[in-house]
Amino acid sequence: MPSRELGGRPPFHDTRDLTPFRGAQVYAPVRGIRRRLAQRVTGRTRAPRLRPFASKVEKQVYAAVFAHAEPERLVVIARAHPGWSGLCYVMAGLQAYRSHHHAQAAELLARGLAGMSEPAAAAFATEYLGGVRHWIEVSEGVEVEVLFSEEAVCLALAHSLREVGRPDEALAVLAPLPPSMPTALASCRLAEVLGRPHDVVSWTEGLANASDLAAALLVLRARALRELGRRADALAAVREALRRRRTAFAVKNSAATERALLMLGVARRRRGAASAPSSAFEELRALTQARRARDSEARELWLKDFEDLERRAGE
Repeated sequence: MPSRELGGRPPFHDTRDLTPFRGAQVYAPVRGIRRRLAQRVTGRTRAPRLRPFASKVEKQVYAAVFAHAEPERLVVIARAHPGWSGLCYVMAGLQAYRSHHHAQAAELLARGLAGMSEPAAAAFATEYLGGVRHWIEVSEGVEVEVLFSEEAVCLALAHSLREVGRPDEALAVLAPLPPSMPTALASCRLAEVLGRPHDVVSWTEGLANASDLAAALLVLRARALRELGRRADALAAVREALRRRRTAFAVKNSAATERALLMLGVARRRRGAASAPSSAFEELRALTQARRARDSEARELWLKDFEDLERRAGE
């Protein structure tokens, strides 16, 4: 059963003292190039010191993770050492994800989750990979910095599956994860892609704007409520998204756009509910039609005179 259904707790209610999430950033699409360059720099972590008398496979995995950014090296190691296949495929998938190769990342991360990891591989991950951080996109324009963990792997896999057009599989990947704001945001975005606004509304019930991630989630809630025709509730979600003064500008812009769409829908509905156009409008339309008729007659007379002039010049 998905974690969001256990105990009736909302999927964004994280009660843990320690989580793998270290930060979040919200950006506009125009800043995408600069963001990717910054990601490549901040994604690199200072390599810890390799312990003395490490085994050959440990040295190979250590070099492939910290000295190179080529997933192929880790794939070769995984095939040569089946007991390390789970860890090697996961790290190869994260390297491919960092390079925005989502099709390759989805395949490698799925293999890693289904692969084997012997005790030596688990000890290597605990000793050397605990400080490795990854920036993972959970929704359009929203990324979170996550330490190496199961949540980092599943969120990266879900994003890659969404990018390659498999949102239903992506939602299934996120289901076993513990409740957290990034997981809730990624799940709601996938539910929106799948056309399930009722799920978005139920998963965001009782949400308050306490962070940029919560504000972005409130924008998704407003979209779902607008699609369901609940405009008053949608406006309340937009107001909550705009309430906090320090909310990121990109999220405020999205909320303001959603508010404008709601106001436009109300105006259209009121205009459609009007009984009949006013007499002033009818008079204006009649005058416009008369002016167009006079212009058409004048144009025909001008063309006739021009043709007569050409015919006389030819004679």
